Amino acid sequence: MMIKNSCMQRKRLLKYSIPVLCAWLGFSACSLEEKDLYKPVPEAIYSDAAGIANGVTGVYSGLRNIYGSQMGFTITTMGTDIFQHGKDGGYKFMDDYGTALNASNGYLGDLWNNAYATINSANTLLDRIDAVPMDETLKNRYKAEVRFIRAHFYYWLTVQFGDVVFTEHETKGVVNDLGRTPKADIWKKMHEDTQFAVDNLDWTQPDYGRITKGAALHQLAVIDLLQGDYAGAAAAAKKVISDGPYQLLPSYASVFDYNNQKNAEILFSVQYINNALFNGSGNQGNAFFTPAYDQFGLLRDVNQGGRPYTRFRPTEFFRNLFDKNDSRFDVTFRMYWFYNNPANLPAGKKLGDTVVWQISPGVTSLVAPNNDNMHWGVKKHDDPTRASPQDLNGFRDYFVYRLSDTYLLAAEALMLDGKPEEGVTYLNKVRQRAAKPGTTIAPLSAAQLDMDAVLDERARELGGEEGRWMDLVRTGKLVVRVKKYNPNAVNIKPFHVLRPIPQAQRDLSTVEFPQNDGYL
Repeated sequence: MMIKNSCMQRKRLLKYSIPVLCAWLGFSACSLEEKDLYKPVPEAIYSDAAGIANGVTGVYSGLRNIYGSQMGFTITTMGTDIFQHGKDGGYKFMDDYGTALNASNGYLGDLWNNAYATINSANTLLDRIDAVPMDETLKNRYKAEVRFIRAHFYYWLTVQFGDVVFTEHETKGVVNDLGRTPKADIWKKMHEDTQFAVDNLDWTQPDYGRITKGAALHQLAVIDLLQGDYAGAAAAAKKVISDGPYQLLPSYASVFDYNNQKNAEILFSVQYINNALFNGSGNQGNAFFTPAYDQFGLLRDVNQGGRPYTRFRPTEFFRNLFDKNDSRFDVTFRMYWFYNNPANLPAGKKLGDTVVWQISPGVTSLVAPNNDNMHWGVKKHDDPTRASPQDLNGFRDYFVYRLSDTYLLAAEALMLDGKPEEGVTYLNKVRQRAAKPGTTIAPLSAAQLDMDAVLDERARELGGEEGRWMDLVRTGKLVVRVKKYNPNAVNIKPFHVLRPIPQAQRDLSTVEFPQNDGYL
């Protein structure tokens, strides 16, 4: 039996436009060449350079499952020191750490399954690429990209779940006899994969959106921090800053300008495209931080947040964390709304006027309240190009690594390595850029540089971008900071630094697969 398939141009492939069947099988697009389907599918597809190229793109597509998705946002944002649950949504238990946070949690099961599907796609390609005749430099570049992504998913798995299943070869058929590998051993493998990417990638790529040396060095710094190699983490972060083609933009606001997504501060972003046919589920971050403003006489409006999913609201701690001269406050938060409904205008108001909120009996304010019924929004994921405020599927690229994050990693690593005087200079560079024009933000001294200072700065700089829960776990600060700053997290206990292993994994295993402590 013979079959012909069609594929998109290479640059469009980088936007992860993956046919469903191809993605399920572990590759991303199909060659124009005829393939003998009597051969096992991976052998048929990964038989030439074009098949390998399409397979690499298929591995990239797995990143869309965690970046820009409700699952990805929920498990990294909810139940932290800077965000608590909003009015709506069925996952509030991830904020209060109640008994519903258990092994049947759907989002944790989705993360587990999506991560291993992508890892298996990576392993399948890596098991076959050496047998395919192609340019060796290109072959090593493809290996480097895929190994980076494999390590990236193991980062998510090990920080969320601890010891997990580890495999670096294709899974064929039903495999149910693999137990849990210690996370420290997996971190060593992640380090090897990421170091290979550092060694075999350039600072730039022919196609925007592919992994580069800068992204690999940044990831290496994170892994070094996990392993307690603070000197190694500092060296990797400093190399990105000193040798890479990146720079902090003069204005924090310009980083999130929708028309400036390909900017000099971005080390790595997951690509979305303004074409519904090839955009998958899109970047849906525009909805999750948006409150139910439409329940207060306003019309839904893409310029005021669009469709309100009201999943996350900023804690009082987060709102009060910024210096008065910090431009990041206004870039991050939406606290004003504007009348846009002619059928519901209060007396004396016109369209475009700032909404006046009743905060309490007899007390009004132009600043929106931040409570269960109405809360502040986050503007970083706004997408005014959607055709309708009802649309969830946004087109904005998702920034995974930014240079300012690298600066803060360098500060953290140097501090932990006993060099706070050097470390604080990197943190202060980020603070300096954040100051409003014509103002300053007081620099920190070396004596003030501790882990809480680093996490506070990461909140100001990266708040609302996926990663906060894992940062708190990675630094050993989850329980103490969430208890202190999140009033909803009344049930959080030390065992919550790990998530429960999905029950389906344990049910299907024929070998001992213990649950994490504290969970049934």
